[in-house]
Amino acid sequence: MQEREELILNPVPQEERTGWKAPLFNILGCNIAISELMVGGALIAGMTLKDMALASIIGNLLLVAILSIQGYIGYKEGLNTYILAKGAFGDVGGKFVISLILGITSFGWFGVQAGVAGLSIQKIFPGLNFTVTTIVIGFLMVIVAAYGFKTMAIFNYIAIPPLIILLIWGLIKTIGINNIESIGSYMPAQHISLKDGINMVVGLIIVGAVISPDYLRYAKKSMDIFMVGFIGFAIISIFQQIAAGVIAMQAPTWDITEVLAQLGFNWIAFAILLLAAWSTNLSNAYSGGLALKNLFPKYSRITLTFVAGLIGTGIAALGIVFKFQSFLGFLSMMIPSIAGVMWVEYYIIQGRQFRVREGINVPAFFAWFLGFLISFLSTKYQYGLPPINGIISASILYLVFARLFRLADK
Repeated sequence: MQEREELILNPVPQEERTGWKAPLFNILGCNIAISELMVGGALIAGMTLKDMALASIIGNLLLVAILSIQGYIGYKEGLNTYILAKGAFGDVGGKFVISLILGITSFGWFGVQAGVAGLSIQKIFPGLNFTVTTIVIGFLMVIVAAYGFKTMAIFNYIAIPPLIILLIWGLIKTIGINNIESIGSYMPAQHISLKDGINMVVGLIIVGAVISPDYLRYAKKSMDIFMVGFIGFAIISIFQQIAAGVIAMQAPTWDITEVLAQLGFNWIAFAILLLAAWSTNLSNAYSGGLALKNLFPKYSRITLTFVAGLIGTGIAALGIVFKFQSFLGFLSMMIPSIAGVMWVEYYIIQGRQFRVREGINVPAFFAWFLGFLISFLSTKYQYGLPPINGIISASILYLVFARLFRLADK
């Protein structure tokens, strides 16, 4: 079941493609996650149930659109995100800059999930040290990811159903404590605007949507992309966020482990959270390993996946989980404009053909940086949706730069 090394940097041939099932379950492994529950808990702390549901629906539909546009490139070319980035940013720029940025992001997400897993284990065994526990569990998580795409899918077939059952279990317990009428009339003590709520939802998995070619390169037909996007984002993510929000009404907080503890859940619930964090971190370690493979092609993907996981474990041990919401905001600003540049290059300039530019494509980097800056300023001055502003502005700017520098002729 180990992924063949030659499929990492080269197009996945049709005979190696699995169709929609394995990509879907690997996306589900990424999205059926404690971080989704954390966002649900954070939203309900400042929004009514109706507004939270609206923010979740709008945000996740935007993510489906981003995944569909980005994932089609991976499906069509059979290549992962880090190779595809060379098309717009150049073989040097895409390899050393974009791969490094996306790789660090994967390491960071690994840190978040490993940190929450450490919290879950502490709920079962309160006497354990958080740092040591996180380091041990982070190392164990990366072992499965090292085997590659198909093995990850098998793990996710096992890991995903228990978390869904846990959410249903939590909803039943919550309704038993608060009747449906009081849940519907819930009023938060704080206030989060609809716009900020949507931004939190989009910022949560914007990285997953941008790196979706890592998984959709195994799709057999374009309809597979719709299946993965609609089920993996629109249905599952909305359900998780709303369910977590309802469960967290008793004690509104992003820390889902604390919420479950206050509801009286026993060690089984925290074991399930641990399994969910493990399945999500397979994706983070895998994508981080792909990024490093693009940077260091002479080393095996298995070795580099271990390196990615160990870096993420170190980040977790530093306590990044306790700065979760700030981390989301940072990601929502940096990553989207990368996709905007890639879309213009692939769909407009190259006419749906993948070509690698030589060296560093300076106009692409200017467009990406300005898109990132606009996203940052949008956050600072609370204008629009920063991730979407970043994508749109980077796309327009790169299109203008492409015309000015006649990139279509090069």
